[in-house]
Amino acid sequence: MADTYWCEVKLAAVPETEAELIADFFQEEGAGGVVYDDPAILDQVTLTDDEYLGEEFPGKLPGTFGMRAYFPVDDRLGERLQRLAGKLEPLLGTHPEFELRQIREEDWAEAWKSYFKPEHIGQIVIKPSWENYSVQQGELVVELDPGMAFGTGTHPTTRLCLLLLQELVKFPLQVLDVGTGSGILAVSAAKLGAAAVVASDIDPLAVRIAAENAERNGVAGRIACREGNLLELGLTKQFDLVVANIIANAILAIIPDVPGVLAPGGRFLASGIIEERYPEVQAALGERGFVIEKSLHEDGWVAVIAVMRELEA
Repeated sequence: MADTYWCEVKLAAVPETEAELIADFFQEEGAGGVVYDDPAILDQVTLTDDEYLGEEFPGKLPGTFGMRAYFPVDDRLGERLQRLAGKLEPLLGTHPEFELRQIREEDWAEAWKSYFKPEHIGQIVIKPSWENYSVQQGELVVELDPGMAFGTGTHPTTRLCLLLLQELVKFPLQVLDVGTGSGILAVSAAKLGAAAVVASDIDPLAVRIAAENAERNGVAGRIACREGNLLELGLTKQFDLVVANIIANAILAIIPDVPGVLAPGGRFLASGIIEERYPEVQAALGERGFVIEKSLHEDGWVAVIAVMRELEA
């Protein structure tokens, strides 16, 4: 099989005030990860393996810092860089100068494997596919190889989602996982007993990796992995549970469309929300007829379960 390559795209000096918007621009173009690249950040916080790849940064940033994003090397790369330059020039006040570097997928994906160990989250154990593990009574093991997609269970946003999934998936539900990444939440939902799961992502690599992880866990027959955003999928009001572990801006963007795919009595589980953005997400949910049924908080991050207001007695 031919090697797969990624292009590292670096901006050397990103203004703090525009950091989140610039990260969103990268992700809108299908970046496989966004990394804040400044030694001062590493001095201020303790990072876990995948903690700030593709996630919003919850702490205080320096005035400017480097930012790197990763795109697959394919026939769409040139167009993506042109669109990014067009979006960034008005923000930066000058045409952006990208520093480009090609990275072999195997080199990047293998480099961190020694740091990814089995993770216990409630009854679920997230086990790397290359690690041996003795299953204990009552445990539900999800075997995962995230490759270049993100989602290993080490980040608080994923842990919060997994804890709430264990409360919600008690019956054979119909589940939609928006922004599936490695497929960790889709596979977990299926192993918890979901009848069927649609796992969607705008990144074709994530869709492939999620499908591979579904196969690895013996639940491929109940998980349909699809490329596209919520509007492009053409889904109807069929889902008992919609899960979205993505950044706050992306959650705000899909909130208007979630009621259109929720079945009566359905719930929306949203995570990836930094504490500072939580009131904004609460307000947006309220405007669309949702009420917060439950929220969990960890290390500056929030996950919520929301239900449509008319369902209240």
